[in-house]
Amino acid sequence: MSDRRLVLVNITEVKRAIENNEAFARSVVQSQCGAVVLPLEAFVSGQIRKKINPLKQILQEHKIALEAGGWELSNMVPRRYFFFNKDSFRMEGGKRIKDHNFCPTSLDAIRIIGQEGKKLFEAAAGIEVFHLWPDKDAETAWCSCPTCRAFTFEEQCRIAINAAADVLATINPGASVTYYEKPTETCNINLRKNIIILLSLSENVSMENLAK
Repeated sequence: MSDRRLVLVNITEVKRAIENNEAFARSVVQSQCGAVVLPLEAFVSGQIRKKINPLKQILQEHKIALEAGGWELSNMVPRRYFFFNKDSFRMEGGKRIKDHNFCPTSLDAIRIIGQEGKKLFEAAAGIEVFHLWPDKDAETAWCSCPTCRAFTFEEQCRIAINAAADVLATINPGASVTYYEKPTETCNINLRKNIIILLSLSENVSMENLAK
């Protein structure tokens, strides 16, 4: 199977894909993609969720895997929690902000990951590969609170992805999480056994570039 993935980033793109499953699957084959990645929100949307199984079946007939996630690690700590629990979000310049990622050493953030992760992973039952990458073009935008300053941004990201992987292991022990990091400095945080490291996302294809 090809390592190329077609990554859909929002519900609008998912709706385009399911309008004609067969034509969409043929386009994915032509693009030499081995997997289609749906955003996690597609699995919690009642209107979309019931149409995912037919899409999955058609993709499987073409030997294409259906996966979930993308640049969605931040969705483990949704932005709506900011006004009620600012300490779960990253600190920059001495202030808590909600624009990217979160505070991985916050016990409340870990608790929220447990709650939200359980909901998302249960909604995506049957999916074997989840992609939880840090915010696109903001991979280094992590926390500078007193506790997090003891860790590099790579280590902070690993703390966060480990927490999500722990939740997945309880919901779907056979599933894996892919984790993206740039190969820079050595990390002192070991990853869970159900995490697969991706060193590049260059093989990913967008909906706009499908079949190009």
